[in-house]
Amino acid sequence: MKWKNVSITALLLIIPFVIVWFVQGKNIYTKDKKQVITKTKDEIFGTDTEKIEWVDEFQLGLLPGVDDLSPKLLASVAVPSGILIAVSLFGFFMNYKQKHSSVK
Repeated sequence: MKWKNVSITALLLIIPFVIVWFVQGKNIYTKDKKQVITKTKDEIFGTDTEKIEWVDEFQLGLLPGVDDLSPKLLASVAVPSGILIAVSLFGFFMNYKQKHSSVK
């Protein structure tokens, strides 16, 4: 019974884990600052100016640096979900093995 619970838990964790994987960052390297660009318009000369500031923010870089849906992006997300699928399959296998070994 415990292996079945492990399998079900692993399957249920796939979606939140992949969401966290997406949210935490799209860079390979971990970042400790975030770039904030503020655009202002000079009313006298009519030009736009940009002010760049760096704000402290931790972002775990787990995804490749691509903006669109690509095979690289899907492959990087497949890693955590694949691990959880493997754990759940192992749990189902152990549950099956445990049930059939106790029947004999």
